[in-house]
Amino acid sequence: MTTAAVLTAAGSGSRLGRDTPKGLVTVGGTPLVRWAASSLAAVCERIVVTAPVDAVGAFVDAVAGVGARVEVVAGGERRQASVARGIDALADLDGDDAVLVHDAARPFMPVAVFGRLLSALETHDAVIPVLAVVDTIVTGVGGDLRYLPRPSLGAVQTPQAFLMGALRDAHARAQAERFEATDDGALAQRYGFRLGTVEGDPRGAKITYAEDLDAAERRISG
Repeated sequence: MTTAAVLTAAGSGSRLGRDTPKGLVTVGGTPLVRWAASSLAAVCERIVVTAPVDAVGAFVDAVAGVGARVEVVAGGERRQASVARGIDALADLDGDDAVLVHDAARPFMPVAVFGRLLSALETHDAVIPVLAVVDTIVTGVGGDLRYLPRPSLGAVQTPQAFLMGALRDAHARAQAERFEATDDGALAQRYGFRLGTVEGDPRGAKITYAEDLDAAERRISG
C-alpha cells in the first residue's frame, strides 16, 4: 500500500499581514510549507503540494530535497478545489492506498499523530484528529444565545487520513452537487464513509494570524 499526501498551501498570507503566500512565510528561517512537507516525508512516499498559480516555482524551490517524491501543482481558489487538484495528481494510486490531507498552515503537527491516523485507517475509510475543547462554547451570539455541552465538542485538525477510493468518491460527489465543506472529513461523513477519530495534538495548531506566527517562533527557539 502506498502512503501519499496532499499538502494544501495555496492560501495567501493576508491575515498574517504578509504580502507573500502563507506557505512561504518562514518560521526559524524555514518556510511553513517545508516544515509541513518534511514531517509528511517521514511517513509518505509521495507528496503533492498545491500552491498559488503564480508561485509554483517558488514552492518547488521551498520543498526541494525534503526526502520524498514531491510534486507541486497549482491550487484552486478555495481549499476544496485545491485538494481536488491534489487528488487528480495522484490519479495512479489505487483505491485502497492511504492519503493524508494536510495544511501547510499546521506545520508542526507531531509525526506521532500521523501514525495514529494511519493505524486507525485500517478499520475506517477516513480518520480525523480531534482535540477536546477547553473553552465554553455558545451559538447564536447577538440573538438566541445557547450554550453547547462541552464534553461533546471537539476541535478538528489536519492531517486527515483517507483511503484514496473514499476521498476520490467524496470529492466527486461534492463537485456534482456543488457542496462545499470546511474539511475533507465532513465530506466523508456526508457521503456515508466510515469516519473515525484519533487524539490530536496542541502542537498542530493552525497559523492564521501574526500572533500565531510569533508563538511558533517562540516555540522552536525555546
